Amino acid sequence: MSPRTGRPIVGDEPKDKQIALRATATTVRKFTECSKITGKTKTDLLEEMVNDLYDNLTKK
Repeated sequence: MSPRTGRPIVGDEPKDKQIALRATATTVRKFTECSKITGKTKTDLLEEMVNDLYDNLTKK
């Protein structure tokens, strides 16, 4: 049996989807700076922001 190939799954779900967006240089710089300050990846920061927004919008 051949070994599994590809990137290992980190967390509960595979990260096999992509999001592309256009942003200003200022926004990209701020996002990169936030990543450096927190020590989190940009993916982790984006997921955290989306989860927070979703939680705030769906509160009952």
